[in-house]
Amino acid sequence: MGTIITVTAEEPSTASGALGSLFATRARGASTRSFTKKAIDCAIGLVGSLATLLMMPFIALLLMREDTGPVFHRRGFVDCDGAVRYYLKFRTMVTDADVRLQEDPELRMQFDFKYKLQHDPRVLRIGRILRKYSIDEFPQFFSLLSGKLTFVGPRVISKEETSRYGELLPKLLSVKPGMTGYWQVMGRQKTSYAERIRMDMFYVDHWSLKLDFIIMAKTIWQVLRGDGAY
Repeated sequence: MGTIITVTAEEPSTASGALGSLFATRARGASTRSFTKKAIDCAIGLVGSLATLLMMPFIALLLMREDTGPVFHRRGFVDCDGAVRYYLKFRTMVTDADVRLQEDPELRMQFDFKYKLQHDPRVLRIGRILRKYSIDEFPQFFSLLSGKLTFVGPRVISKEETSRYGELLPKLLSVKPGMTGYWQVMGRQKTSYAERIRMDMFYVDHWSLKLDFIIMAKTIWQVLRGDGAY
């Protein structure tokens, strides 16, 4: 008489349960990291917003002494859903900066190359100081507190810059843009635009709380040194 081999369904069920448990653990870990990142954003946003309110009258006075006009500059950026939204910066340029850029072909050509000008004739004297120590960025803490931005993330980009990313744009927009990020601490204005894109993609691919903390520490060090900003 032959041996009868019985097959039970317990092994696949056990494997399925283990796999489900693994996915659940990973999901909880991702949720915890996401919550921690949001909590950090709220804390930094609150402190930064209070600091911005305290320094606002002094910066307004310094700006008025050199150039009459608004204290803030309203800048547009492309959000994760593709819509254009806005954040504030302390104004560092003359009030007709955009007009001057359009009327000067050579200046426009230099700007289109990197979307930055190292020796920008439109920047005010007080504006150069604000930029050197990133003080002009402080009003962005309002957007951090409201949830428009995150503290560490890919660069904010304008509508005009979206074409530079090509097929990588959806990947960039899958992550909330940040006040600071991998590009800012690994080269900032000294890098080419192609290098900026590669750095943004590196951050999206390798995001972790550890990486965020490293970028935060490097950001503080660079701001204190006034390194790479113009």
